[in-house]
Amino acid sequence: MRSTSAVTLGLAILAMGAGRARSDTAVTTFAGNPQHTAVYTPAAQDLNTIRWSTPIDLNTGGVPAHYGAPLLTAANTIVVPVKTATDGFRLNVFDAADGTAKYSLTTDYILPTRSWIPAYQPALAISSSGTRLYYAGAGGTVYFIADPDFLQHGAPVRQVFYTSLANYLANAAAFNARVFVNTPLTADSQGNVFFGFRVQGTAPSPLNTTQSGFVRLDPNGHTTYVLVGAAAGDANIGRDSHNSAPALSNDQSTLYVVVKPPAGSQTYGYLLGLDATTLATKYKVFLKDPRNHHANNATLLDDSTASPMVAPDGDVYFGIFANPDNGSRGFLLRFSGDLTVEKTPGGFGWDITPALVPAAMVPSYTGASPYLIFTKYNDYANVGADSGAGVNRIALLDPNATEVDPHPSSNGLLLMREVLTVIGPTSDPESRSARLPYAVREWCINTAAVNPATHSVFTPSEDGHVYRWDLAENSLSQLVALTAGIGEPYVPTVIGPDGTVFTENGGTLFALGSVNGVGIRLASSRPDVQSGVAGASITFTATIANPDSTTGARPTGTVTFEDTVHAASSTGTFTSTTTVLAANVPLDATGQARYTSSTLSADVHFVTALYSGDAHFNAGRAALVQRIHAQASVATLAATPNPANLGQAVTFTANVSAIAGRPPGVGTPTGMVTFADGTAVLAQMPLGPGGTAAFSTAALAPGTHAVTVAYASDPLFASSRGSVAETIQRLATTTKLKSSPNPSASGHAVSFTATVATPGTVIPPGTVTFREQAKVLGTASLNAAGQATWTLSTLSPRLHSITAEYAGSGTCLASVSAPLVQAVTP
Repeated sequence: MRSTSAVTLGLAILAMGAGRARSDTAVTTFAGNPQHTAVYTPAAQDLNTIRWSTPIDLNTGGVPAHYGAPLLTAANTIVVPVKTATDGFRLNVFDAADGTAKYSLTTDYILPTRSWIPAYQPALAISSSGTRLYYAGAGGTVYFIADPDFLQHGAPVRQVFYTSLANYLANAAAFNARVFVNTPLTADSQGNVFFGFRVQGTAPSPLNTTQSGFVRLDPNGHTTYVLVGAAAGDANIGRDSHNSAPALSNDQSTLYVVVKPPAGSQTYGYLLGLDATTLATKYKVFLKDPRNHHANNATLLDDSTASPMVAPDGDVYFGIFANPDNGSRGFLLRFSGDLTVEKTPGGFGWDITPALVPAAMVPSYTGASPYLIFTKYNDYANVGADSGAGVNRIALLDPNATEVDPHPSSNGLLLMREVLTVIGPTSDPESRSARLPYAVREWCINTAAVNPATHSVFTPSEDGHVYRWDLAENSLSQLVALTAGIGEPYVPTVIGPDGTVFTENGGTLFALGSVNGVGIRLASSRPDVQSGVAGASITFTATIANPDSTTGARPTGTVTFEDTVHAASSTGTFTSTTTVLAANVPLDATGQARYTSSTLSADVHFVTALYSGDAHFNAGRAALVQRIHAQASVATLAATPNPANLGQAVTFTANVSAIAGRPPGVGTPTGMVTFADGTAVLAQMPLGPGGTAAFSTAALAPGTHAVTVAYASDPLFASSRGSVAETIQRLATTTKLKSSPNPSASGHAVSFTATVATPGTVIPPGTVTFREQAKVLGTASLNAAGQATWTLSTLSPRLHSITAEYAGSGTCLASVSAPLVQAVTP
């Protein structure tokens, strides 16, 4: 590690705004904030229209690229990274509300060696002294400007982390050929900026190294850097990872970064926790594939866009590629903040940075976790033993609950439990075949946008659309078509201060939101993507509203309902067919128009409501996804034994099948089933051959349990539920009584000892009452050996008939001893 004093800056640092900038609505870095949680507080606008767009790639015919995320200030200025026609980069800056251009910043940035072009990701550093925009330049240098909201922003200032600006300029060509910023920039709340750099060959003096590293720039121009081998304490380490943005702990004291060997090896690497001030190593963990007891190292690909994500509890999440491949899924690893404890992994994480979803956003969730994890949950249609079915999903995972990984390579590995999933809505003609009839387009996401205010996640797809996933009803409740989207790379989605949703597709940034001057929404009576089934009646309701509450104007006009179906054949053809469901349906007095049908085909329907507009309100549209499964399913649940004794293992067996006698009534359901006792999840696992799944538990408490099984659907079968009432009986007990001494002398103490036992090893809790017929002699508590003793010396000279009565408990039945005759002599 090496620290320099304040470097000589090529231009004077201009004075920044005096007031403290608001940062709660600003988008300062990749995935929204320094922890990369992708949570955005402004309420997102409805997805009705493309408000404006701008190119982000002026050379889309070149090498595939990952794209940087736009940045937004609290004043709603948007900074857009743009790849130029020569694969350089510039920043175009707009008024985010309407796309009015403000200014552009050219850069001399040079790309490192790569396969996919790494994301060019600037950062906003917001501190008590104002706002700066930092962006990468050539030779590992970084520029910043002050006051990026203004046309008269500060002049660009170049900073060099390893030498003075004069020394860099004296040997610029050599530095530019060897040193490259290759990660997104991350800024903390004090105005410090962090990034990784890649060295190719040997960097000139004063670096004199082949090692990559990480840099901290403070607002005063002081710089600190560390080389990756020294940070890892491992001579095998030589590089950082393209695209992987450094992440800060919640208290901003720790910087999490990823390191790996020099070129030629990708199956070896660490997640490091560095001191965010000195860059000294605080924590490290070697990254392993979690299968087979961590037998193999994790794979860390330069083409991945995964960055560490820090949750509110301090845990760190990071996605790795599997080793060996498992259908290109990978795993999402989870560690304690000090990286000493590895927790349950999640499925599919290698090329996405997960997003954090507050549990309160999901009304159906009944677990104990305060947050859930959003991720893409792919099932690539690869060729060979590790192939998936091509049924790509997005998912919410419970980080503190488990399910069995259904992939055959995992050998029963427990993963984070899927809470909700959504299958990609558009068929994939490149992957569909007789073997893979349900392959769908991938969710191409490197970070989504979580919006608690609307209980939604906004996310793009390779199919050229952006979707709103409504977590309250598990629906794709809104969408906008952007481009054809074929071959779309992994892209981000963010939400601006005014609720505009920004996403990228086909080399273009799109600003999405509601129609000016009118509110247009479309709803389904069967919104859940898992429940729709052919033949069921569905009503679509379009609601047209006046967003201006200060006027009494009410929209009039009509709504036309349309249905678009995208189809792919096993021969690779792709067609889209649009049908008018109902034309010019007039609005009623409440501003609504409806269409009801029970004849929609078994398919994925993109249903659109087109509002005609009137003299006072603009025309517009709203759309949703309606999934119709070909078959209903029926889920049954059996329990053996029933009833069962407390502590006895009970096996619950679920069976999910087609409804007998109802066409087409063939096929076997696949996918996950969830067993629950009331709202408490007992187990989650995939259906096996024949549509069955079973698990056993001996942990049920006494009483009658309404145990359910919920089937989550698959591309052919809709969801269903089954139940069984399982009775757990309290344990039978026996109570034996003895006394000492017997006989006893009058006036002398005699002790009565009751022993209460069960048929097994359970020791009964509770109390024992000692009686002489109806007279209570005393009550004592059972000890750890199941015994209770009562001593007295007041028995009169004669024969006494004594019994011990165990009162029972929540787990054990009551019992009474046989009478014991106690002789008392004069």
